[in-house]
Amino acid sequence: MVLIIITVVMYVLATKLYKKIPFPFMLPVLTVTASMICLFLIFDISHHEYRENGGDILSGLLSPAIVALAIPLFKERNILMKNFLSILIGVAVGIVALTSMNVVIGGMLNIDKELIVTTLPQLATMPIAISLADQIGGITSMTSSFVVVAGITGAMIGPAVLKFFRITSTIGKGVGMGCASHIIGVSRLVKEGEKEATIGSVTMIVTGILISIFIPYGTKFIF
Repeated sequence: MVLIIITVVMYVLATKLYKKIPFPFMLPVLTVTASMICLFLIFDISHHEYRENGGDILSGLLSPAIVALAIPLFKERNILMKNFLSILIGVAVGIVALTSMNVVIGGMLNIDKELIVTTLPQLATMPIAISLADQIGGITSMTSSFVVVAGITGAMIGPAVLKFFRITSTIGKGVGMGCASHIIGVSRLVKEGEKEATIGSVTMIVTGILISIFIPYGTKFIF
């Protein structure tokens, strides 16, 4: 139970710190993860011990977190309906492109199937990605790492990539960042504008829904 308290306290402090220093490397999901890894190494705590001493309680909150995503989706339903086709096409292309790339590159490098499927849910936000990885036979702990890397990478280089390809529209920025780097990328969009961030949030949720449908059936077909 002590480890849970430490985790929650560290996250609260990291969130407050990020509000004062809104830099990609200061994202709570990154700083807390790095801090917990250091704590595990210093005190020789295994992941299994962490789960036995309360970690499973936090994991159990993932399911309610997934359901809770319906709340912002309902609140922003007008934006969703107005830009439904653009968001749907953008998300679908993103999911198919990433899935195809991971499978093709993994096959060329003779990477184990378990590792390939572990990478597939990385476009989804954390609760959905972990649940999906467990469903398709992936390694959930590694999937969470891929999700974090995708989010941080998107937050750091996403705006530059959009600028390079001359994507200046509000819907283009929102869909691109929301699909590729989920909540971490969306938090970066706040600097671009409120509408971009709102579209990014809606896109992130739609991505989670579509990837939850596509990936399980896609993996059965591919493998």
